[in-house]
Amino acid sequence: MEEVKPFDTMQKVELAMIRAEYQKHYQMQINYLKDRVGEGIVYQNPAVQIVVSDEGAYYELNDLPEEFGGAAGEHIERKFVTEAEAIELLGRAVEACMTANFDNTKRIALIALYSRRGLADRKSSYIFEYQADEHVSNKQAREIGEFQPDTLPLFYKIMIDADFAPDVLGMERGMVFCMSNAGDRNLLIRIPYEGESVVNLSEAPLTDTIH
Repeated sequence: MEEVKPFDTMQKVELAMIRAEYQKHYQMQINYLKDRVGEGIVYQNPAVQIVVSDEGAYYELNDLPEEFGGAAGEHIERKFVTEAEAIELLGRAVEACMTANFDNTKRIALIALYSRRGLADRKSSYIFEYQADEHVSNKQAREIGEFQPDTLPLFYKIMIDADFAPDVLGMERGMVFCMSNAGDRNLLIRIPYEGESVVNLSEAPLTDTIH
């Protein structure tokens, strides 16, 4: 098991600033979705907590609860996958990220945390973001950290609204998130973006708040 090292002073300050900003904008929505999902079954590892019920599912990071996403509704799918399956899906998504452009993508956001310290330590995370801008056709994607292709992260999230979403996620647009070490299995949640039930509080770019 990974040794859990304490955050240093600068990391604590940074996390506190991110937390305050997210709370300011999203706490009411977070509370609303938690109420909709209810108590449910709780899965947890050193990086993340996921709650699943018959009403929906959501995730929140243990050290940054405001990095949060999920949905309430009947379209959510919960299943357990092997390590190889989880790694393959993430790799497919990262490969697709490299093809994102103004013509084929509205938005893509990916977070992979390889340790509990991921968001406070670029060496322990990989973040990719691209969002089309109608005024800037050559807008560049933003990357933080380094993708580790043969390593299953403690947690990853993939959100895609792009032409290639069906090839990566098996749905027209939506989000998946995966937590490793749910017992001897890896929990995968699939959320198609259908109707108005989806609440994804990761719409605010992480790269604007993580330095």
